[in-house]
Amino acid sequence: MGFFGNNKDEAMAAAVEAANKGEAEETTTEQQAAGAAEESKVIEMPKRKPFALWEVGGQSYKLKLKTSAIVDLESKYKTNLMNIMGSGQGGMPALSVMLDVAHAAMKDWNHGITKNGVMDIFNRYIEEGGSQLSFYMTVYMEIFTVSGFFSVNLSNQMGEALQEAQETM
Repeated sequence: MGFFGNNKDEAMAAAVEAANKGEAEETTTEQQAAGAAEESKVIEMPKRKPFALWEVGGQSYKLKLKTSAIVDLESKYKTNLMNIMGSGQGGMPALSVMLDVAHAAMKDWNHGITKNGVMDIFNRYIEEGGSQLSFYMTVYMEIFTVSGFFSVNLSNQMGEALQEAQETM
């Protein structure tokens, strides 16, 4: 029996309880739907290429700087790698710097490669018609691109600009 012996009060209490339970479930469902909508709004970052590739003598060499290689190069040159990326006369670093960066980018992906080995590969690259400028544009700058020095969108823009420059060479 309800308040003052009224069964209607018990029925009213049960209805209020059921309504509150329904509102709570509805609110939870709405929150889940809102969460799903938020999740669907998550913007996927564009993917960057996993490696730069340097093809010489019919062989492809993978290049990408790991954090430890970046730290080692920064210690060697006592500056941020962004500072040596395009330093030197004409905006291009010395060949020794570019080959050091190439070696650091190759050593984790091409087992047993030495600095002398990188120089030998570069010599073959030149013999096959490559140049220091084409190396800078197609290999060296690509190492920085795939290693995360630039945003993916900027990397794509740079890639287009470098491709246009290659076509005019």
